[in-house]
Amino acid sequence: MKSIDFLPDIYRQREALRRARWWWGIVVVIFGTAISASAMAQAWQRHSVNEQLAALSADFAAAQAQVQELSNLQSQITRASHEASLYTFLENPWPKTQLLAQVVQPIAESIRLTKIAIADEEQAKSAVQVGPRNMKVEEDAASKASPPEKDLTRLLEETDRRQTTIEIDGHTADVPQLHTYVSELNRSPLIASATIKSLEAATAKEQGRTRFTLRLIVRPGYCQRGDSGTATAPVTNERVSTGGGQ
Repeated sequence: MKSIDFLPDIYRQREALRRARWWWGIVVVIFGTAISASAMAQAWQRHSVNEQLAALSADFAAAQAQVQELSNLQSQITRASHEASLYTFLENPWPKTQLLAQVVQPIAESIRLTKIAIADEEQAKSAVQVGPRNMKVEEDAASKASPPEKDLTRLLEETDRRQTTIEIDGHTADVPQLHTYVSELNRSPLIASATIKSLEAATAKEQGRTRFTLRLIVRPGYCQRGDSGTATAPVTNERVSTGGGQ
């Protein structure tokens, strides 16, 4: 049997529109719920990140304070090191009493010393020591140097070209003993080298004696540069004191 619909088309259109609006409402609610949930999740994440940032900021500030304190301590240590080097350098050159003790201590009975002369000789700088100079770099380094470092640098420039030497005159009746004496001097902690400068036969009045002249080169003191252009470390030996007396 065939059904007959007597309703006008406008009523069917209104029903379809009502149903469509109902589905649109459901879609809007779903999207609104999703957007709200996403906004809440983002807000929670933002709050968590802000808390972590606040904690890290405190740790970062503490780390920065520690770095600054470490830098200050390193500056103080560097300055104290320069002051210690300057004070130690001012104890140089080696006291003459120590040099004389090193000369006299290993002497044999058959050797008689008649003259001991200690002198500072000017040495020409080698090409390695002079080298190419960068005035800009030197000026920058000088401007950043502490007062003790500047004083030490100036004193080194004044003393680096000086070489302390000792000449010893005397006579001996036993030349082999003289060679032994020179070997002992070469083992001294303050003597860089000891050599026989001259040997002369004795006169008729001094029969059996041989006159000699020895040349000794004294080791550079603390912070002073040797022939190689490098600073020397302090000499340590139980026979050598560090007093500054002359």
